Amino acid sequence: MKGFRVQGSGFRVGRRIPFFILNFSFLIAAAAAAWAAPEGTSRFERTFADGVRAYDEDRLPEAIARWQALVDEGQALPEVLFNLGNAYYRNGNLGPAIRAYRQAQTLSPRDPDIRANLGFAAQTAGIALPARHPLAALLLDASQTEWLVAASACFWLLALALGIWILWPQFRFASRPAAAALAVLWLVSLAGLGAHRGLRQTPECVVIAPGQKVLSSPLETSTPLLAIPEGTIVRQLDRRGSWLEIQSEATRGWLPAATATPVQ
Repeated sequence: MKGFRVQGSGFRVGRRIPFFILNFSFLIAAAAAAWAAPEGTSRFERTFADGVRAYDEDRLPEAIARWQALVDEGQALPEVLFNLGNAYYRNGNLGPAIRAYRQAQTLSPRDPDIRANLGFAAQTAGIALPARHPLAALLLDASQTEWLVAASACFWLLALALGIWILWPQFRFASRPAAAALAVLWLVSLAGLGAHRGLRQTPECVVIAPGQKVLSSPLETSTPLLAIPEGTIVRQLDRRGSWLEIQSEATRGWLPAATATPVQ
């Protein structure tokens, strides 16, 4: 199994060392980046650098607070979420760590370090990451932003190709196949956007509390259907008051809303 990976502000450790083995070049670079931040640095960069310094000095609750504050302020960037996941993991909070990694993966689906650390944390939690339909997995391998850019570019290029086809018939030998190819790419981009929209409509949630059981109805006295460990990723189907209707593999039931947090 590949070792746990740590990522700082623009630097990474080797790919096969366990998470508890510190890479000294990482520490030196992180400390230099944090302490040498100029006075004119933006608030985001200062907060991020403070988190890096706290993480390197093993002040994990402070590192979590710094990076979580950025997320809460709308700065949920992949690097912030990745480092937040690392801090949660080292602090022993498997559920929040897996949630941070999963959210980072949604924004940067092909990042190998995010995938590696998510897999490592899932193995530590004793869970299997939910399997996706091959087509959905392929479409979700690009972020929503990437599909949006692709769809916009294909739309305008398609309009240009159709304009050339209509206005300059002598170029139809080239504009016709170009328009057909762009139309196909545009439809694929729309399918990618649709896959992300479906993920928002029935969002993934991560169980953040240990010892949870999926219940048959939204009542504490209802029949337990399935025991799920902390860090399990489920799909939210509905919400009723303080209860979530969820699906975990083939099991459909209810969890207290306080025990599971959506991957936004």
